[in-house]
Amino acid sequence: MKKEIKELQYYTDELEEKIIELSLKLKNKNNELNEVVDLNNLIFKKLIHNLKNPVGVSFSFSEMILEGLPNYNPDKLKSHIEIIKNSAEFSLNFLNKLAEYARYQQPDLKFTFLAYNFNNFINAVIEKAEVLANKKSIRIKKHIPLAVIEFKFDKNELEIAILNILNNAIRYSKENTEIEVEIVHENPNLIISISDNGIGLEEKDLSFIFNEFSVVNTYSEDKVKCIGLGLPIAQKIVKKHEGKISVKSEILKGSSFTISLPTNN
Repeated sequence: MKKEIKELQYYTDELEEKIIELSLKLKNKNNELNEVVDLNNLIFKKLIHNLKNPVGVSFSFSEMILEGLPNYNPDKLKSHIEIIKNSAEFSLNFLNKLAEYARYQQPDLKFTFLAYNFNNFINAVIEKAEVLANKKSIRIKKHIPLAVIEFKFDKNELEIAILNILNNAIRYSKENTEIEVEIVHENPNLIISISDNGIGLEEKDLSFIFNEFSVVNTYSEDKVKCIGLGLPIAQKIVKKHEGKISVKSEILKGSSFTISLPTNN
């Protein structure tokens, strides 16, 4: 009899542990679901907020052109069409960025990790960024080790992350300035530092810049409106590589982003 009671107590205790474990899992899933719902609500609000103005501008100027076309001179017509074009361009860029961001919310999103020569990779990425940099006469200085660095990473995804940071550095830097890209291999980690002499950020804003749609400086130096998804996307890509991303910045003196990636995978 005592043995049966003891066994019953054992199974009861075991059942209680399983119930507690399942309750915790359910709570975690509910929290994840609430986070997804909150994010979707935020995306919906931002979608309306960011598209309402450019669509409204395009409609208004299109209406003005149609109603007053006989009285338009070529310069005025060109000016108004450019306004419509810029509004449409921003809307398309916003939708493309939103679609790109939505891809990283998929729980089944898989990265392809293959061994690559990182030296060749980073040189090719910088070359792409130089297309935008050259338009502002910005020089990108490279400090890349001569020794070949080879490890497994997703080439396409990591390119997106680094370009997002480089493009931000270019957009928020004045003409005829420099951006430095330094690569240091401190086994088992690879350190990628991207530093600019741009407008910089206040310390109080640094903890928010990786949040979705967080915009500290609404417009870049070239008057392009910031959407606020480039850095969150970069962070998600770095995390998928089991790495870390951090930033140091000083207002009016520039910013320095550091990506640390493990190379012993």
